[in-house]
Amino acid sequence: MIAVESASVRYAGHTALAEVGLTVGEGEFVALVGHNGSGKTTLLRLLAGLEEPTSGRVAVAGRPATALAVRAERGYAPAEPPLYDYLTVREQLVLAARLYGAPVREALAALAGTALEDRPDALVRELSLGMRKQLGMRKQLGLLVATVHRPRLLLLDEPTNGLDSGAAGALRAAAADWRDQGRTVLLCTHDLGWADELVSRLVVLDHGAVRHDLRLDGETATAALHRLDPTGTLLTTADSPTHPASTEPATP
Repeated sequence: MIAVESASVRYAGHTALAEVGLTVGEGEFVALVGHNGSGKTTLLRLLAGLEEPTSGRVAVAGRPATALAVRAERGYAPAEPPLYDYLTVREQLVLAARLYGAPVREALAALAGTALEDRPDALVRELSLGMRKQLGMRKQLGLLVATVHRPRLLLLDEPTNGLDSGAAGALRAAAADWRDQGRTVLLCTHDLGWADELVSRLVVLDHGAVRHDLRLDGETATAALHRLDPTGTLLTTADSPTHPASTEPATP
């Protein structure tokens, strides 16, 4: 499903990824961890087709990650959901469903059981007015948009940030369904606990390179990470940002 071959990304005066190689098969549930600036988000953006490597190759489902044909295969939920503030919750989901050719009725039905269920006509910008609850709603909407077309590959960047315990539990249940359906999940997170028993493989990035790539066999991701890095150094080392900031909404 994913093939990354000697991929490097360089910005002015900074190397975000250095000769990264990673192959992920159909149905794998992979946790990607590392300190801030380790290259996690840059790698997800390559796989999402939002950036191209300076050198190397990145493919999804056998095609270049930037190919339009890959869109239907892939869902990307960045840490900051790229939503349109002037649309309502309902309009945002309808737009995403139509762009992907997904059933609108199913897209709206996905609101059931979420904090957004009673707010389909709220403007997206109203979900950004501070407070953890509002931020959690925006995050949930971003996840619904990313999965509206039932993609085979899910790229999730810090999906639990801003979610309360109830929403995080609902996300875990959804992630378990994705795993059982044989979808491929690449999860970038600092919070392994919620997905501990779902993860089948742990990949650790450090300063733009793959430091560890471990297939889990009866061991939880948290336990494996502690064994590899008992002092927590790989998750706490500060580094510079790995990609330029962007505030423009991305096409779903």
